Amino acid sequence: MPELEIQHAKLIELKDDLSDVMPGGKSLTVQFNPETLKLSYANQVKEQPNSSGGASGGGAGRGNQSQGSAARQFVGTGTTKLSVQLWFDVAAATSAPFIVDDVRRITAQVLYFIKPKAAPAGARDTAQRTPPGLRFSWGNFLFDGIVESMEESVEFFSPKGEALRASMAMTLVQQEILVPAFSGDGTVPGARPLWPAGGGQSLQALQDAARASGAAPSGAAGGSAGLGTGGGLGGSLGGGLGGGIGGGIGGGIGGGIGGGAALGLSAGAAFQGGGWQAVALANGIENPRAIPPGQLIDLSATKPRIVSG
Repeated sequence: MPELEIQHAKLIELKDDLSDVMPGGKSLTVQFNPETLKLSYANQVKEQPNSSGGASGGGAGRGNQSQGSAARQFVGTGTTKLSVQLWFDVAAATSAPFIVDDVRRITAQVLYFIKPKAAPAGARDTAQRTPPGLRFSWGNFLFDGIVESMEESVEFFSPKGEALRASMAMTLVQQEILVPAFSGDGTVPGARPLWPAGGGQSLQALQDAARASGAAPSGAAGGSAGLGTGGGLGGSLGGGLGGGIGGGIGGGIGGGIGGGAALGLSAGAAFQGGGWQAVALANGIENPRAIPPGQLIDLSATKPRIVSG
C-alpha cells in the first residue's frame, strides 16, 4: 500500500491585523510535529471595588459588602491561547534547512515571530512596535494570533560546544474566544469499524453480537438458518421451490443457500443481503466456524476487498 504523506506543522507570518497571510512574509516548516496542542480560554473579568454606604443601600454592580467581596464585571470578548512545544535537532536532520552546524540558526527563525517590528511608514505613532502576526498551521488545524511568550531550552551539544538540539515552548494569544467551525457531518467516506473475533467464536456469533449492540447492519435473515441446514435440504426443497435451487445448490454449497431458499429468498440473496456468507466472502474467511482469535473483520462488507500494493 502507498505510504501516507506526513503533514508537518508550519509557522506563517500574517498581517498585523491577522486578516491574511503577509505577502512575502516569513514561513517556517517545523522539523518535528508537536506531541500535544494545549488550548485555553478565558473571559476578561474586571474587579470593581465596593462602594461606601449603608448595608441597606443596594445597587447594581456591587459585591457582597458583608463579606468584603468585590463586584465582578465581564469586559471584552475573552481570549484564546495556544501553547505548543517544538523540537529541533540538527544531529538527526536528514534534509534542508535543518542540516546546519548549530541548532540556534533554526530557533532564531522562530524567535523572529516574537520580536516587535518597527512601525510602518506613515503610521501615526512611529514609536509603537508590535510583533508580527503568526499562523500556526497543521493539517486542518489553524490558529491565528500574536506570540505572547517563548522559552528556548538548549539540551545537547557537540564536543566543540555547538548547540545541536533545542526545544521552543511558545504561547500564541488571540483576543477572541475561537470556536472550531466544520462543514458537513464529519463522516469519513469508506470508514468502517473492524470487529475482533473472540476465541472459539464463529462468524455468525460475532455478527449476532454486533447486531445486538446496534453497531452492525441487520442484513438478511439467512444467517441463522444457514449454519444449521444440511446439504440434504436442497434436494427436499427442489420440487417445491423450483429445481434450480434444489439438488445443485443444496449439495454443493449446503446450508448457506438452502437457508436462504427456505425463507423465500433467491439463490444470491444470502450473499447480497449482508448475511454471514457475504461477510465471509468479503473478508476472505475460509472457515466461518473457526476464526483465528483477534482477527479484525469488516461486518459491513458485502464484496471482496481489493488491496492495491
